[in-house]
Amino acid sequence: MKRLLIVGVSLTFIMNLCMAMVPQTIPIEKIPAEEKIYIPIITKAIESPFWNAVQQGAEKAASDFDLDISFEGTKRGATAEEQLDMLRKALDRKPQAIVFSALDSRAATPYLEEASESGIPIIGFDSGVDSPIVKTTVATDNYGAGALAAEKMAQLIGGKGKVGVIVLDRSSRVGIDRGDGFVDTLTQEYPNIEVLPVAYNEGDDIRSKEIARDIIIANSDIKGMFGANENTAIGIMNAVKELNKEDQIVIIGFDAARVADAVKAGCIAGAIAQNPVEMGYKSVEAAYRAYKGERNPEFIDTGFKWYDQSNIDDPEIQKLLYE
Repeated sequence: MKRLLIVGVSLTFIMNLCMAMVPQTIPIEKIPAEEKIYIPIITKAIESPFWNAVQQGAEKAASDFDLDISFEGTKRGATAEEQLDMLRKALDRKPQAIVFSALDSRAATPYLEEASESGIPIIGFDSGVDSPIVKTTVATDNYGAGALAAEKMAQLIGGKGKVGVIVLDRSSRVGIDRGDGFVDTLTQEYPNIEVLPVAYNEGDDIRSKEIARDIIIANSDIKGMFGANENTAIGIMNAVKELNKEDQIVIIGFDAARVADAVKAGCIAGAIAQNPVEMGYKSVEAAYRAYKGERNPEFIDTGFKWYDQSNIDDPEIQKLLYE
């Protein structure tokens, strides 16, 4: 009897031991894959080679840091309200950060405050956002770029004469700073140069041509004109051609694409080139850093360079001349 009991216990022990050695399937709840960080980029416009180049840089940063981004902007002639609607929709998607170039910083303030209260960092870029809420601004030093354009203008017209200037608008930091840099430099450092009142074209080359034509007709002795973005410079060039003043008026432009073609052809004396690819990349990188709680400098300067026929083919210039 004892022997049978011992055998029975031994068999039970061995069976339990074997069962313990068989892998057991334990049902567990599936852990979802971690979602990518999402950063919307809202620009002032999308219908230009400049913004195409910015998008290239932004997409490169998104790839490098494994982020999801969207890139959207208003069409030419759009109102600030249309851009604010994009900002509203971006906030509804609960992003981890927002990159924003404001058409109207004041109008955007309530939405920026909402983002701040929700813990969503805002990165300003290009014209930036005129608000202390932004974590940093990634842009060209537009005041410095305008000042460099003024120095070149003074050299090209011999330090004396009338000069006209047309800028994008009077509401964005881009328009304000480029115009101020140009005007301040000429008025403070070149007393023999008369700077005509700043005109605004809202970024339209046809409107720029009309404004430039009126300025030239009203000032037959004008010696130079500065167009503070691509469309503005092209509009000025077309007005000068129409009035057969190519040999009498020095034109200085801004940006690349058609402006670079005009510089090569000798229709525009020279221009300031920005680095839009770097701007797009650094904006997304700064947004990612802000999301992680890392500090950014107050201003991230993406640089600018002067180019004319003498250096337009240099490698350091060519990399800035988007098409």
